[in-house]
Amino acid sequence: MNFVCLPFIDLSATQLYEILHLRSEVFVVEQTCIYQDLDRKDTQTGVQHLMMLDNKQLLGYARLLPPGISYDTSSIGRILISPKARDKGLGRMLIKESMGRTFELWPKVDITIGAQSHLSNMYQSFGFKEISEHYLEDGILHVDMRTTDLQKHL
Repeated sequence: MNFVCLPFIDLSATQLYEILHLRSEVFVVEQTCIYQDLDRKDTQTGVQHLMMLDNKQLLGYARLLPPGISYDTSSIGRILISPKARDKGLGRMLIKESMGRTFELWPKVDITIGAQSHLSNMYQSFGFKEISEHYLEDGILHVDMRTTDLQKHL
């Protein structure tokens, strides 16, 4: 398993296609959620695209965002594992890598996520705490969560 983290401008056409294909497969088709995945955040300055690869096959993905794009803090979004690669502990590996890279990119800055509510306990195991009421976003219950313990769970 290896990780590649690139800004939008450095993604190859194939990498971008694979990222968008997997995001659509999980967030639109699997979750039967019609929403605008291409939200113009992917191309903004400072945003990084973290790919989890196994023999060049994209198995996981997360989008790392600097402060000021989604929240006042840095954030991690579009976190996913390919349906073909689930139940192998890869999700936890991806979250750990995402947090580590985010703390490297924006040191001493908290991380905020908009988590699907049913994953709250899992994110709490990484030091995230709920900071909002649960809310409906694109037909799925979410909650904002933040970690202020910058290295404890890595």
